[in-house]
Amino acid sequence: MKKLTFPLTISCFLAIAGCAGVNGPSRQLARHTGSVAGSSSMLSANGSPDDAALAFVDTVAYFDDDTSADDGVADETDELAMDDGLANDSDGRKVADSNLRASNIEPFTIEPIAAFESNVAFDGNDYVMESAGYTLADIEALALGNNPALLSAQATTSKAAGLRHQVGTRPNPTLGYFGQQIADRNTDQHGVFVEQEFVRGNKLQLNRDVLGHTQRAQAAENETQRYRVLTDVRVRFFEAIAAQQQVDATLAFADVAQRGVQVAEDRQEAEEGTLIETLQARTLLSEVTLAAEQAEVAYQGAWQDLAAIAGMQDSAPARLVADMSTPIDTPDWNFAYTEILAQSPELTAAQAIVCEKQALHRRQQAQPISNVTAHLGAGYDDATDHGMINVQLSAPIAVWNKNSGNISAAYSDYVRATQEVQRIEQSIRSRLARAAQEFETAMKSVRKYEDEIIPQAKKSLELSEEAYRAGELDFLQVLIVRRSYYESSIRLIQSRGNLAQAASKVDGLLLTGGLDSPVDYTDGDGIRGASFGGQ
Repeated sequence: MKKLTFPLTISCFLAIAGCAGVNGPSRQLARHTGSVAGSSSMLSANGSPDDAALAFVDTVAYFDDDTSADDGVADETDELAMDDGLANDSDGRKVADSNLRASNIEPFTIEPIAAFESNVAFDGNDYVMESAGYTLADIEALALGNNPALLSAQATTSKAAGLRHQVGTRPNPTLGYFGQQIADRNTDQHGVFVEQEFVRGNKLQLNRDVLGHTQRAQAAENETQRYRVLTDVRVRFFEAIAAQQQVDATLAFADVAQRGVQVAEDRQEAEEGTLIETLQARTLLSEVTLAAEQAEVAYQGAWQDLAAIAGMQDSAPARLVADMSTPIDTPDWNFAYTEILAQSPELTAAQAIVCEKQALHRRQQAQPISNVTAHLGAGYDDATDHGMINVQLSAPIAVWNKNSGNISAAYSDYVRATQEVQRIEQSIRSRLARAAQEFETAMKSVRKYEDEIIPQAKKSLELSEEAYRAGELDFLQVLIVRRSYYESSIRLIQSRGNLAQAASKVDGLLLTGGLDSPVDYTDGDGIRGASFGGQ
């Protein structure tokens, strides 16, 4: 049994004061990978109806951790070699079906349960071998390499780094020529000059401080998008696994139901059964056939959804392999909430934006500090036949524009950013409450089915088959018990799928939306232009 894992975390809260945070730590998400176990049950030599039902009962071992796909296959090959209800008596001679019916032992066999192995599939007529299936790690690797939203987030992170460099660069100097009194004879003045604006108030460094926090937020958004992709992949992977297992279980039981129809028809011909039994057997087969068709449609849809998230070009369904073991304990949800807050890159991005707005507020406060423009020129005066040098210094005076509007707006943005952090914290709590509800509901269901319902249904099926052979139970009652066990098995599969999906959401820090467009926190290099002129 595998215990539900949560991310290793450190404690952190709202990063407002210092705003010198680092990128949110990455983590290895818990993975539910492994081999799908198969059942080891086979039919007994006499091919009796109780053995057939019990062969389906043992398919439950497909969902248990302590079974293996190849258990018992070699040992019971001889038993599977019998054809059409013919069994060997003590002398090795074949006994006819009529003799078997007379002794209340009917020719009722099913295909080997080894068909549940991960590289075996049912093609509509028979089980065929397939190539090795996809594990969760395989799909995750494809998704991380192919998801366009993740690649977009990575590109935006590079963009933020470029903008941070740009907003801190100084203004270029101006090189020019000047000429004066050119129209007057012998009074021309010619020269060249260099002009440079000196940015005061540490504005350029403040610019880089602002964009540095933007870059951190964008890197956290990149990590957030990674978690979104992985969570979506895992949720859809386990949804597809559950659908795949339902297809397998339904096809196996459809085979049982088909042989049940044959038994009912044989009993009716031998005047040991009734038309009602035959009709009931056919009804059960029709219902199971419909369930198989619906399960196949559900599996196809789940596979297509998974393929779209992972960016798989080949959309043909392939076999999926995973360990659907049940976690031992229910998590401490308060502790899980604290861990998620500490680890969440979504929250890290919001905290980085708080720091960005703080830095922008400081930057706007420095804006009224006037820059100084220096002008140095050198030339020649024809009138005096001497050289000349011009020096000019200029600076705007903050009389009318003290940037008060932008300062107020920047402070409002800061307040809004702090509220956004609180909103995300509450959103995480809300999403965790929903995920916890899904997890605990599925956990209770899985445990109830594993510990009580399935063992009881299995025992009931065993007893009903024994009573049927002893003539204490009619065929219709056996059909009802078989149907009950099949339905319980399907519900167990569904519950395990729901449990794995809920665990995946928690392991993925409750982040979903792998194909949603990532947030772009960058806002160009306009802050650099505002640094010049001192206005």
